Amino acid sequence: MTPSGTSENFSSTASLYGPAFFLWPGSQVVATRQDYSYAVKSGTFAGATTVAAKPGDVIVLWGTGFGPTNPAAPSGVSVPSNVSYPTASSPTVTVNNTPVLVYGAALAPGSAGLYQIAIQVPNTLADGDWPIQASIGGVISPTGIVLSIEH
Repeated sequence: MTPSGTSENFSSTASLYGPAFFLWPGSQVVATRQDYSYAVKSGTFAGATTVAAKPGDVIVLWGTGFGPTNPAAPSGVSVPSNVSYPTASSPTVTVNNTPVLVYGAALAPGSAGLYQIAIQVPNTLADGDWPIQASIGGVISPTGIVLSIEH
């Protein structure tokens, strides 16, 4: 109840999982290399050097909703950097509907609810914007997101 009145009753659904990648312009997945340089199409950000992912690169995808960790992460605070908080179950990631090698997924130190998913870009991909999705706990991330590849 608020000074404006009372709302009608409503229902909502909660789930342990709701994987989603963060996006850059052009519906590109937020991806970095291990040195934190941007793995995004050239020219995406004015004044910044950006280089699309290359086949064989190991990149880090950034997202949310990848579920519980083991050990359980502290609730409501930034994750400390002295403990690793990997996801309790392993996600799968597909690029162009083909499963890719996932090295691991964990909460990012110094943040709350920010997940890092390390993958290897398949060697078989040609230049272009390829659809990318993740799945964990039986839940699939939204469609319409791409990983830009350039040899």
